[in-house]
Amino acid sequence: MYGNYKQLLRYQERNRVIRIAKYARCSSDEQKKNGYTISDQLNLIDEFAAENELVAVDEYVDEGISATLEISKRKALAELLEDAKVGKFDIVVFKCIDRYFRNVGEFYVAQKQLTAAGVSWISIEEPDLDPEDPDAAFKINIYLTMAEYEAKKTSKRIKFNNKMRIKNKQVITGSQCFLFPWVVEGEKKNRYLVKDKENEEMTLDILDFFEQHQSKGATLGYVNLKYGKKMTMTTLNNFLSDTLLYGEYKGVPDYVEPYISKERFDRIQDIKKRNSRMPSRPNHTFIFSGLIKCPCCHNNLSGNYVKSSGKYDVFTYRCNAARTRKICTFLKSISERKIEKQLLNNFEQYINNEVLKIETVEESQPKNNNALKAEKLKAEMERLNTMFRKGRISEEEYDTEYFQLEKKLKALDITEEPPKRDLDALKGLLETDYKGIYEKLTKENKKAFWRTIIREFSIDENKQIVPESIIFF
Repeated sequence: MYGNYKQLLRYQERNRVIRIAKYARCSSDEQKKNGYTISDQLNLIDEFAAENELVAVDEYVDEGISATLEISKRKALAELLEDAKVGKFDIVVFKCIDRYFRNVGEFYVAQKQLTAAGVSWISIEEPDLDPEDPDAAFKINIYLTMAEYEAKKTSKRIKFNNKMRIKNKQVITGSQCFLFPWVVEGEKKNRYLVKDKENEEMTLDILDFFEQHQSKGATLGYVNLKYGKKMTMTTLNNFLSDTLLYGEYKGVPDYVEPYISKERFDRIQDIKKRNSRMPSRPNHTFIFSGLIKCPCCHNNLSGNYVKSSGKYDVFTYRCNAARTRKICTFLKSISERKIEKQLLNNFEQYINNEVLKIETVEESQPKNNNALKAEKLKAEMERLNTMFRKGRISEEEYDTEYFQLEKKLKALDITEEPPKRDLDALKGLLETDYKGIYEKLTKENKKAFWRTIIREFSIDENKQIVPESIIFF
């Protein structure tokens, strides 16, 4: 009845019922293989148990789990080993050894625990593998080593195939692996990523709100309130950092139709870096958080809140590098109201200075010498085209001369000129009643107002804004 399974014969000599634990495992890429599905494995074990009058006391299934993983990451196997320690069963039965382990080191960790508990195991398709037979130890090592090697080779092949599929703009996972702006469409062997039309409006709304208010906390509250969501700060951070927003995925450009340009994405990342942490109280908004630089160490000044005489709030900025870390000498504090007053009273002067500076620099900047040469070559190539169209030169002459001009053009190292600053927005701001509008804004919107115009500025030892230090967007 027990055939070639020495483990069963040993229990037969004890004249007792043999209790078994059924173990089945498959990783996602193996489920298609014949005989490797969980149901096929369990059916095979059931037939084996019936033929040999074994009593199955429990089954342990690791589905979608690799046999190369540590025991702690294989939930069912870890539970099986714990049950073995309390004597729940006598033998563990599985289809074949690569269902059990594909990691030599982890196999011996488990084997030590089973041996201590007096529990053996059986591989149905490999009856010559007996953990209690010293002569079989060599075979077990060979089987495990081959299984581990095959797993590594398969993993390497899968990674390569996945890399090529991604390069061809195919999707290798389901929609659940992407954030809410995206869905997976197409057949299983040719799936691709597209915008989720149901969430497209909300996606653009979140990006617009964050850019305008430049606050993750405010954006999170806005989204959850307006759309009835339960979005977490982690999800918002992941969303704002998702390169798919401008169409790139794992280094592959144009992987999907983008929501925004790469330039706008980079601007959002810059805002994220400068975005201060949420205040401990909802009304403690620091208008200039992340904008003011220390005159000594050039670190950002930190916001500080106090309640003066218990009557009104006082918001100030100070250098924590001096106050707490003692690596700076600037110990003064400057009030938020004084900063506001200085900026508003001198705003027109600051902007006019910036406009004049940019226009002067752009006018005086010499044109790239190679760029001038390239223009001349292109003009010569156009002249050549005209002569050929009018029949003034032969095709052979045209090809020879055009090739030489093209070769010269390619040899030039043409450095693109930096794009000119669009100053219309700054100039247009001076034509509005910006002071009157500003006074009606909430603190959160005042903060957004400055952060969309100014990147940073410094103050001097006398707590005055240094005009030359103001960097505009």
